[in-house]
Amino acid sequence: MTWTYVRFAALLGALLWTLPTAARADDSSARELLQRMIDAVPRVPFFAKVKLSSTTRGWVRDLQLSFKRVDDADATYMEVTAPLDVKDTRFLLYDRAQGADEQWLYVPMMKRSIRVSETVRKQAFLGSDFYVSDMVRPDLNAFQHAFVGEEDVGGRHCKLVESVPKAPAGELYSKTVVAVDPADLVVTRSQFFDQKGKLWKVWTIDKIEKIDGLWTPLVQQMVNVHDNTQSRLEITEIKYNAELSDEMFHKAYLIR
Repeated sequence: MTWTYVRFAALLGALLWTLPTAARADDSSARELLQRMIDAVPRVPFFAKVKLSSTTRGWVRDLQLSFKRVDDADATYMEVTAPLDVKDTRFLLYDRAQGADEQWLYVPMMKRSIRVSETVRKQAFLGSDFYVSDMVRPDLNAFQHAFVGEEDVGGRHCKLVESVPKAPAGELYSKTVVAVDPADLVVTRSQFFDQKGKLWKVWTIDKIEKIDGLWTPLVQQMVNVHDNTQSRLEITEIKYNAELSDEMFHKAYLIR
């Protein structure tokens, strides 16, 4: 289960944490908190400039990101603007409450757009520690949710919600544990576990501010505990209620 969409649109050493010894809370209340958090994500159109960097590999990618509700889907368009070797790589994501989600990729060298397969979704996004699948809102019904404690994370008192896939075959993660601030309904940290149950990646919100009345994650970091690598996602500019053409969010726009 992944939460990039929730934290990004609302749009990365391991952090120590301890599972409590108390009994697990019932699934319905944990699921309800996650649903409230998803429902609280603003659906207003926005345009943002973003820097994606690898602090361990020493590279930086500049991206432009646009979001709008189009044809009953949350549509996100992303384009790489620098450096030259990946410039004009484009992504189009459709996130639907009902029906299948879609992710499309345009590769300049191929000069055509391709639909992202399940295999590609489990690969690194532009060489970072974020994965393509981390950009899709989770289907809450596909997971079993439970409270597993409380913890102060990023200066906020959070509830810890563990989510385990009901059908684990083919899933990238065996489980995730997200730290949710129930007061503001924002995620401050996500922990991803591999198929052996070992901590794999830790995603933190390092800076969050209210812009135009909306909580905005300005700096996010993903640490790969296995590989000892980390990537950083920073919003350098954002404009809410931006005037965006519907044309931008259709597949033909990728190959213009």
